[in-house]
Amino acid sequence: MKQVIRSLSLIVLFTVLLSGCTDLDNPEVRSMNEDGPDEKNMAYSLLGPGPANYGAIRERRQPHHNDQEVNNTGLSYRDPVSARQSIGGEQEMLADVISSMDGVEPGVIQFMGGRATVDLIPQDRNLSQEEQDRLVRHVREKLKQANPRYDYRVYIED
Repeated sequence: MKQVIRSLSLIVLFTVLLSGCTDLDNPEVRSMNEDGPDEKNMAYSLLGPGPANYGAIRERRQPHHNDQEVNNTGLSYRDPVSARQSIGGEQEMLADVISSMDGVEPGVIQFMGGRATVDLIPQDRNLSQEEQDRLVRHVREKLKQANPRYDYRVYIED
C-alpha cells in the first residue's frame, strides 16, 4: 500500500514538474503569440504556462487596442491650466458687487463653509434702523443674485 501511494505521488510530482517546463510555442499551448482569444483556451486558463515560462510571458508584448481606451477623467476633472474660482476671487467679486451699489462700501468679507459674512460701511452713518434693515436686505438680495452658493449674513459696521 505504501508503494502504491509513493508511486502515485511521484507520478503526480513529475507530471507537475514536467508541465511547468513546457515551451510557450508548442502545440499544447496553442501558440500564445498569435492573435486570438487566449481566454477561451480552457487548458491554458486552468494550468497556465508553467513557472519556467513566466519570464517569457512578461517579455511578450501585449496588443494595444485604441478602441478599448476609455476617457476616465470623469466629470470632476479639473484642468490645471484653466482658471478656477478661488475664495480670494469670490471675495473680490462680492466686493465689486457691493462697490457698484450706491451709498455703501464693502467691509470685511469672510467665508465659513456655506456661510458668507459681509460687513458693510454705509456712507451715511446716521441711518435709522428701518433704513439699515432695508439696506441689508437689498445687499443680501444682490449678493444672492451674484453668487447663490452661500448663505449671506450681512452686518453694518458701527
